[in-house]
Amino acid sequence: MTVSRISALALFICLIFSSCLSRAAAKQSGYSAYILQYVQQDKVYLLEKLRPSVTKQSEKTVIDALLSEDGPRAAYLFQKQLKDYPDPSLDSLSKARLAAYRSALSSEPEIMRSVTQHAFILQFGSFGSPENARKLAMQVSPRIPVRIFSEKGQYKVRSKQLYRTRAEAAAKAKKLPFNSYVVHLR
Repeated sequence: MTVSRISALALFICLIFSSCLSRAAAKQSGYSAYILQYVQQDKVYLLEKLRPSVTKQSEKTVIDALLSEDGPRAAYLFQKQLKDYPDPSLDSLSKARLAAYRSALSSEPEIMRSVTQHAFILQFGSFGSPENARKLAMQVSPRIPVRIFSEKGQYKVRSKQLYRTRAEAAAKAKKLPFNSYVVHLR
């Protein structure tokens, strides 16, 4: 073998070995830096690719929350990460996402009211506890999209779907296996 071939082979082995070492180091220390980077870059597909490699429970929970398309479920997962799997590198992300979720919940009905003069929705329950509202929302959401609406200390689980008439909303309510009543938005 020539010196250049030996050097090339040695370089190749070093590259492979360092790549394996960096993957092993990532498994040891976690993927928090990657998660934060992918969130900042809004690269969901990279989070999906990273998901099978993640072993730390805090990172798994945050990735599941980030990839969830169900708002109440994502909020639940962010809270679970903060409570059950605190991780200084991910806590600020979870707190920021929860704050954004709460802000969206509190402002959404005002937007709806300004857009619709007269509309009806279904309400499935009203709770003093956000956790109880979230539990009901998780049960109802596979059948109909819902949101949790906070008003005067109460957390109300309501449909996202707007209906033009009370009769239209009542007809939808009859088709669902959950108790609900029609609410008139003014």
